Amino acid sequence: MTYRSIVFQTQDLITVHTDKAIMSTTSNKVSPVSKQQKSKNYQQKEALYDERYDLVLMTRIIIVGVLVLTYIYNNQVQTWIDQLWYFLLTSTIYNSVYFETWFTTFCYAFIIAIYPFVLHYIKPLEKYKIHPSVTYEHQSVLFLVWKAILYMAPLATMDTFIVKKYHGVQPDVWDDKRVNWIQTSRALPEMPPTVLQLVVHLIGSVLLFDLIFFFIHYSLHKNFWLYKTFHRYHHDHDVLHPHITDQLTVTERLSLVLSANFALKCFNSHPLTRTFFVPVFVFLLVENHTGYDIPLGIHRIIPFGILSGPVKHYNHHVNGERNYQPFLNYMDYIFIK
Repeated sequence: MTYRSIVFQTQDLITVHTDKAIMSTTSNKVSPVSKQQKSKNYQQKEALYDERYDLVLMTRIIIVGVLVLTYIYNNQVQTWIDQLWYFLLTSTIYNSVYFETWFTTFCYAFIIAIYPFVLHYIKPLEKYKIHPSVTYEHQSVLFLVWKAILYMAPLATMDTFIVKKYHGVQPDVWDDKRVNWIQTSRALPEMPPTVLQLVVHLIGSVLLFDLIFFFIHYSLHKNFWLYKTFHRYHHDHDVLHPHITDQLTVTERLSLVLSANFALKCFNSHPLTRTFFVPVFVFLLVENHTGYDIPLGIHRIIPFGILSGPVKHYNHHVNGERNYQPFLNYMDYIFIK
């Protein structure tokens, strides 16, 4: 369900909340918001802006400091990455062909159970709701397990029969694996990525996925049959809540995962980079559907409005127009007038 306003009714008074104004109406009369109320609303918004600005500035300073220290102590950071990789190489779970499918499911279950769930129960954060209707809809354990099965089944099937190819692994190793119809372990490169490779490939893969999925998402909205068949389910809700993130048809979910996988392959991303990519990818998707514009949202911390964030994605769910990129919004200015 796509909606532009939420209506709350009492016996004689109807209060209509819209994106542009708040009005009170009886059966025949419509009265504008008073000047005093407008002034109060303006002061509240100004106070929120100041609070956000201070927190964001402090966070940006901390992040820049961490990046500088990472550059200065690059050798030490590289040592930690090397140690992590050699440890993972000895892990049976990490070597399994099903690891990335399991890990993605785990990250989604962990993030959505911690981040949006906690937001809902911290009362002082209610002022950061994009709209009063925003909430957290609880879902039963059985339903969540069923959704996890629906997500993992097609991916696990592909994991079982497709040989995973990673940069840094000799082609003859892949040939040996093709001898077996059933794949149980993946051939991993012996060497870890450098710090620079990990960072560049991680950021590049996120940006490339964002561009690829823009064209898929835009097509799903502009073609009625595609929208009705594959994408309408994602917009079929009364209010926005975090579980909408995974309210997808099997086809759309596969297109999401395969687009991300293709972006990673384009950069020849190391398996460790892919491991870091998963929580970043899942977190950004979940955050877009929280319905909260919190001061320390990633879209606030990264300057110049580069990331769309929950506000613009909320507007996409309300209006069904614009903001087709999952994370950024520059394609709107290029393709959409």
